[in-house]
Amino acid sequence: MAPDFEQLNKKKIIIAIPNPAFAEALKKHFENENIHVLEVCVVVDHLVERLHLIKEDPSTTLDAVIISSSLAVKQSDKRHEFLADVIDRVREDFSKSSIIFLSDEKQGHPLLAELVSMGIYNIFLKSQKSEPLNIKQLIKCIDHPLPYSEVKKYRNYDQGIPWRRFVNGAQSITINIEGHNKDKAHRRQDKQNVKEGEVSTNTSNEINSSSKEMDEDEEHLVKSNKQTNKTILPDIMEEELEESDFWTLPDLKQKIVVRDRIVGKSVISVVGIEKGVGTTHSSILIANYLASHGYSVKLLELSGNNELVYIEKAYEGKNVDTRLNDEFIIEGVTYVKSADEFEMADHLNSEHTHIVLDMGTYETTEHISEFHRASTQVVVASGSEWKQHNIKRFLSSNHVDLERCIFMVPLVSKQSIADIEKDNEGIHALEIPFHSDPFDSQDDTNEQFDLVFDRGFTKKKKMIKRSILLLATIILMFLLIFFISR
Repeated sequence: MAPDFEQLNKKKIIIAIPNPAFAEALKKHFENENIHVLEVCVVVDHLVERLHLIKEDPSTTLDAVIISSSLAVKQSDKRHEFLADVIDRVREDFSKSSIIFLSDEKQGHPLLAELVSMGIYNIFLKSQKSEPLNIKQLIKCIDHPLPYSEVKKYRNYDQGIPWRRFVNGAQSITINIEGHNKDKAHRRQDKQNVKEGEVSTNTSNEINSSSKEMDEDEEHLVKSNKQTNKTILPDIMEEELEESDFWTLPDLKQKIVVRDRIVGKSVISVVGIEKGVGTTHSSILIANYLASHGYSVKLLELSGNNELVYIEKAYEGKNVDTRLNDEFIIEGVTYVKSADEFEMADHLNSEHTHIVLDMGTYETTEHISEFHRASTQVVVASGSEWKQHNIKRFLSSNHVDLERCIFMVPLVSKQSIADIEKDNEGIHALEIPFHSDPFDSQDDTNEQFDLVFDRGFTKKKKMIKRSILLLATIILMFLLIFFISR
């Protein structure tokens, strides 16, 4: 097959933004401008993994990385210093690639100062009073970075914000990717950009005088470490280093990477407004619907109910030892049983195109952040009149994104769905018919899922069946006429 020269000539970028809805919208903007988006990464582990694959593949080029300042946020910890180290590693490994930084932080934050010190000038602040992001401007920044004069102001930062010293650069990250049975270590090493005993004076006019002076304790620490030939770590608490600044990448040898599938990966999170509404049942319905249309699907049990163990026994037989494997396959769907430790990045980098998250009840799940990151959010609710108030209670949460949120209500009439949508402005609800066996396909259920995933598969199947039936009837009539005329 001849190479697609048009595809080869396209600029190639990666979008690393934890908000899937915003990231996908930005992706469409770039693709409309003939820019090829290699990947959308919503977690920092996924970004590092994808960059490693590109670095190992000489046939793939990378023109730019779009990074959000919230990429490394973990719960209430923003981990900005850690993010700066990741960006420094990207800068080192992809020196010819542009970095475009979308910052949630205001002018005066030391993260921005450190980025400028790295030579990263494509910095856009959400809070700055200027025009909204312009896709053509972002594309222009790939080949022509913003001038230093526009970002020089970011070098002056608020000394009251705790931050390490970065006169000599960020902390380099060494990524060790080893086999499955070996320890995986990720070390940070202090980068020595000046000779020992010397102090650079080139930046005296660019850095605040207060950031150049050491107090007596720091001078004593430097002297003592010189005597013992030890490397000094910057001002980061040891607890923070242990918990936040090291990460484990998935084992590259244990997975198959299919490029076009990873790019098109979709995450569907399923939660119940209350206990007993059928979250697991709905998750299996969705997974089997997608698998029946040719997608590679993985279902993760995050509810903590361990119901997949009983499903495996029902399928494999009561005598099966469910402790032997963490996952099993039924009719093309990979089911991953509940585990004590869970890392979403391990599954984002699998060969599956669609990941369904069975999260149990909204108020009790321990992984609610994954629900909000998912590209499609499914909420299973009860249609009983005396329980519909729970939908209002759910909507009162400040974390509901109605553009990505779909309500599924089992065993109700179309009128009930209309009433629910009328009483709760802005929501989109679907009626899920009686479907006793979620492993069996049902046209009426599939038609509802067609509305969610915008495929129209079921209607197309019906049209094909009707066309075949009509054609068979016409042929039969011609045969009858033929034999009668004889």
